[in-house]
Amino acid sequence: MSESFSFDAKIAGPWRYVPAVSFAAIMLTGLVVSVSSLMNVSQKTWQEMAPVQRIVQGESTRRFTTQLNEHFLWSKPFAKIQRAVDWNIARDTGAAVSVGCTDWFFLNDELNTFDGGAQNANARAYMVQQVAHLLKQRGVSLMVAVVPDKTRIEQEHLCGVHRPAAFAQRAEMWINSLRKNQVEVIDLREALESVKAERYYRTDSHWNETGADAAALAIARRLQDLQLADKTDLKPAPGAIKTVTEERPGDLFRVSNLEGVPLWLRPPVEKVANSTVAPVVNKSDDLFGDGGLPSIALVGTSFSLRGNFVPFMSQHLGVPVANLAKDGGDFDGAAMTYLQSKAFQQEPPKVVIWEVPERMLQKPFKESERQWLEKLKQGQL
Repeated sequence: MSESFSFDAKIAGPWRYVPAVSFAAIMLTGLVVSVSSLMNVSQKTWQEMAPVQRIVQGESTRRFTTQLNEHFLWSKPFAKIQRAVDWNIARDTGAAVSVGCTDWFFLNDELNTFDGGAQNANARAYMVQQVAHLLKQRGVSLMVAVVPDKTRIEQEHLCGVHRPAAFAQRAEMWINSLRKNQVEVIDLREALESVKAERYYRTDSHWNETGADAAALAIARRLQDLQLADKTDLKPAPGAIKTVTEERPGDLFRVSNLEGVPLWLRPPVEKVANSTVAPVVNKSDDLFGDGGLPSIALVGTSFSLRGNFVPFMSQHLGVPVANLAKDGGDFDGAAMTYLQSKAFQQEPPKVVIWEVPERMLQKPFKESERQWLEKLKQGQL
């Protein structure tokens, strides 16, 4: 026979008020936080929500909810807590990043396949061939430097991250197509694979100083072989490079939205070599060589802006290298901008180095890239 529950106020005493007081406190706290949050909403926004028609149609309610979410006082702490939970329980890094072993992060752009990828790569090879031909007519030598994917070079750290088998020959096929058309191209994979150390940052999509220096030296050697560099020993000047070890959160760390997570709940911030590299100047004490023309200009992507890549190259060559790379420049951005500029038209360099990441080869074309392709077909830079 079951016993029925009975509440005795005398036995409960003051504790009987706890549920009601707790509920009231929660509601009051919520009210105070909500009102305080809404005080940050502009007067103009309140006026836009005021018309009766918008209220009846539900538009004002939608905007009110949006404003409350945007200005909610505790939204950032709650978001940090959510990211900490997602990381520690599921190792979740968002849609753009995959996690390998020992907290190695990899950019999913290197792992994605694209419709028409092979055709896109062929079209880009044609663009490079046209650029090389047009530069040669102006007495300018072009060297293309292909940067291999991090997932290719650091594959021992993938630990379950799947890299499509079809990508095995992706860069090699593209490079061979350029060589068949007499375009000077260097595959930086060989230089990076010869280094018995980590060549890319763990939580960044770019090479570290070890990888960047190996790539820079390989390019300097190739320029020397082509008699486009005068320096023979390719060694940096004594005391030109000073290195310290510092913490460096990588771009994939930021893309994964883990920066604001408490230190003890997130992956450790990587400690890396960070060098100060003395600039190299010509005897004329500027960036220009014979006749006031820049001797070497580099166009490319964020790889050319990381790991002291260009400063290392300049030290190996013993001459200034004009770094015209662009963050987010993709395949064409920096090259098109520079080659169509007045600076290039008026003072062309002797050598243009075009740094191209492997992960850019098969990506869909942007409209600006299509327009440049059409110009190149007409024999125009």
